[in-house]
Amino acid sequence: MRSSSSNDYRVLIFAPFGKDAGLIEKVLQQSGIATQVVPTPADLARCISTGAGTAIITEEALRSSEIDALGRSLANQPPWSDFPILVLTGGGVSTFSSETAVRSRAPLGNVSLLERPLRPATLLSAAHSALRARQRQYEIRDHLQQRKMSEEALRRAHDELESLVEQRTAALRRLSTHLLRVQDEERRRIARELHDSLGQFMTATKINLDLLAQDASQSPERLRDAQQLLDRAISDTRTLSHLLHPPLLDEAGLSSAARWYVEGFGKRSGIATTLDIPADLQRLPVTIETALFRILQESLTNVHRHSGSRAVDVKLAADDSAARLTIRDYGSGIPPKLLERFRQDGTNVGVGLAGIRERIKELGGTLDIQSTASGTLIAVEIPIGEAPALGQRVMPESRAGFSAP
Repeated sequence: MRSSSSNDYRVLIFAPFGKDAGLIEKVLQQSGIATQVVPTPADLARCISTGAGTAIITEEALRSSEIDALGRSLANQPPWSDFPILVLTGGGVSTFSSETAVRSRAPLGNVSLLERPLRPATLLSAAHSALRARQRQYEIRDHLQQRKMSEEALRRAHDELESLVEQRTAALRRLSTHLLRVQDEERRRIARELHDSLGQFMTATKINLDLLAQDASQSPERLRDAQQLLDRAISDTRTLSHLLHPPLLDEAGLSSAARWYVEGFGKRSGIATTLDIPADLQRLPVTIETALFRILQESLTNVHRHSGSRAVDVKLAADDSAARLTIRDYGSGIPPKLLERFRQDGTNVGVGLAGIRERIKELGGTLDIQSTASGTLIAVEIPIGEAPALGQRVMPESRAGFSAP
């Protein structure tokens, strides 16, 4: 912020004829007012531009050409400035000529007229008044400069904060994407472990129990109970393994895995389900098939938990450019405020939809949710990239001696 200097409060004196300049300077300096006598209108304009409190000009020094030149210089003042000028006029009664002269000084702006002869006290009073007015202008200047500096600092802080938020958002998105990938890989690993270790152990145990059951003399009821419990454990383990990561998704693709899952969902939930998938649907990149299957899982789970719908329609389609999945239920819908908040920042609707949104963002797709009191429609579109290419799959590891179910 600029600070005021001694030049800012000096009184410029432009009185090139006679002894007026020296007399005016003496009166002002005796009262402690800084002065500077200027010899030409050009010098006057230059001194005003470098800083001054006011100017005292004798009337006879102002010719039309000089008024115009000085007026052009004053017109370039900054918005806060209205430079005060004191013009010493001739004495006597106002005439048409003197009125015309007054009007001709209009380009100078803030002009006060002092009629001569004038007493030193009158000159000092006028000079002090002009300097006080100029001081208020400087205060406005300083305030505007301080405000500008504050606004610039605020803008820089805002830009830095926005940059920081963008960085944090990007970091959170990367973390969310990483967690989703880790989750999928962990599900795949747990599914393999359930099938290839625990499932195989229980199958071997059941074989042994079946052999023991052939001897009716050795507690047949206890063996039958053990067989039933083991059958239930095998069934639950297989179901859990398939829900975590269905082998069909890796072996036969999204089309078969979706049919299997939707059919099982309808049986488990009692919700009438329809599935529309083209018979010739081709294999999609592994990342897209995994994402669409997880989105289908999460969406149907939300329908079962929250919508109260008695029916749900699922449609899956794909072409060379994009894969599309829609899930429509006929339940109570998502409250408008919650849906609007989700559209704005992705919050307040639970982890499920947030996870769906992040999966779609990771793949550069779009998510559209339309919801009313009569149901909800979720529409997903994911562009099909080049890597991995269509039909290429990353197959899960196999455990020695066992095949996928």
